[in-house]
Amino acid sequence: MKITLIISAYNRSDFLDIVLRSVVRQSYEHFEVIVAEDGRSTAIKEVVDSYRSHAPISITHLTQEDRGFRKCRILNQAVMTASGAFLVFIDGDCALHPQFISQYAKRCQGDVCLFGRRVMLGQSFTDKLMSGALGFAGVNLMSVVCSDSKRKENAIWLPFRLSFRKCGIVGSNFCVAKHKMLQINGFDEDFETACIGEDTDIERRLRLVGVRFVSTKFNTVQYHLHHPVTARAESYNKSFGVYSEKLRLNSHWCANGIVK
Repeated sequence: MKITLIISAYNRSDFLDIVLRSVVRQSYEHFEVIVAEDGRSTAIKEVVDSYRSHAPISITHLTQEDRGFRKCRILNQAVMTASGAFLVFIDGDCALHPQFISQYAKRCQGDVCLFGRRVMLGQSFTDKLMSGALGFAGVNLMSVVCSDSKRKENAIWLPFRLSFRKCGIVGSNFCVAKHKMLQINGFDEDFETACIGEDTDIERRLRLVGVRFVSTKFNTVQYHLHHPVTARAESYNKSFGVYSEKLRLNSHWCANGIVK
């Protein structure tokens, strides 16, 4: 079964380098990678090209002009470009456990959306990882527990299902069949600020076409690299205003998606 891993990227080439380092360490082999960049950074291109030259997997790099938040637009391009039957979405600041993709491959089904959680790595831990003082092989449950990280329980990896959560996907860690994304016309490009459009709205519309949601917490372990958090109140309020109108319409299909 072929899977397409879609990595949303913006500006942080150093983070993307760490993420791709974790990607090439995956135990599962039958997948391709699409780096969906909301911008055209020379530094990010150099990182992608360096991995493309020696990685044992196919890596495609999609870009667009940096004209504000247009993550949903570049993600739609990635969905259309993907050759995998199942799509795994992550962010360019989230490194992966070596079993990450294998766990999604083991559980994916056509009518199910799988979703996981992430460890919030602390600044000190992230700095060690970025400087090379801590090799990625040293990122494990014990090193995370002994660090300044948060949500450390999400670093627990188990080969069997434990969590029974049925809602609350996050855009940095979920998997869904490509045909289901096409059925809802992909991401809604009316969302022009972060929050809601990349996950909450996707969950709402997938439910309207009969998709079930299954948590893969403790299976698809992910490590979020530390960076300063900008105030998101204004962004959330704007996104929620758009979302409120979508709720009123109660449609699975977005007019401003893959098909215009």
